[in-house]
Amino acid sequence: MYVSVRNLQENRGVDPEIARFFVDRKVPPGNLFWKNRLLYVNRGNGYLSIPIYYDLLFRIGLPKSKLLEESQICLMEGIMHEAIRAEYGEIGFKEQIDRIQDLLQGKILNPVFYGELTDYLAQPVLGPRHRLGLAVPALNRADSFLFILCNLPMTEEQTTKAIRYWYALHGSFLLMDDIADYGQDKKNKEENALIELGDGAIGSARAFDLLREQMNVLREINLVLAEFLERGFEELQALMTKLT
Repeated sequence: MYVSVRNLQENRGVDPEIARFFVDRKVPPGNLFWKNRLLYVNRGNGYLSIPIYYDLLFRIGLPKSKLLEESQICLMEGIMHEAIRAEYGEIGFKEQIDRIQDLLQGKILNPVFYGELTDYLAQPVLGPRHRLGLAVPALNRADSFLFILCNLPMTEEQTTKAIRYWYALHGSFLLMDDIADYGQDKKNKEENALIELGDGAIGSARAFDLLREQMNVLREINLVLAEFLERGFEELQALMTKLT
């Protein structure tokens, strides 16, 4: 479904130039993440999170000229391609990381963070390490995206903020997806944050407590986004009441 520049700006607080860049961008050919998609930005959280996160990086002081540079965007698209290949079982997690590291050869501008990220992603189960990782492993499953920070000229303070807002944003999106998929994931015995949080009513209560914490973090940087996401909580809570 089409997502307009106005929608991104008014409902998610995204800078209009950043919103326009991603809404107008052509789907990269041969990229599995966008396979069978006609639009670059769709309603799914995985697609929406791209312009929203780039906007958060702009808000912490990174220039749009660097964020929207073709080499940076192509790197991000390459990371998404390898990540979805791993999700579909075409390659293993380690091979995914190896391939992304190949994409970064000669392009690393944030070496300290690159070292932290590669060490963190080498864990058998992703949990808190260095500045990275949430306590719920299922909410760390998209962290290879953070390789986009490795070829950006960032201060340590900006890097710390970029990590903080990544987990507030993407942790929320993954948790909302897991709430929506809870019944199916439980049936199929698939990874789901609610199950890791305690399952049933207990897991549901902890999930919404965590969502509220993440919204408080997002309020620091994008009040429009936080309030928009919160308005959807009532519908999610009604869904969980039926399932638990």
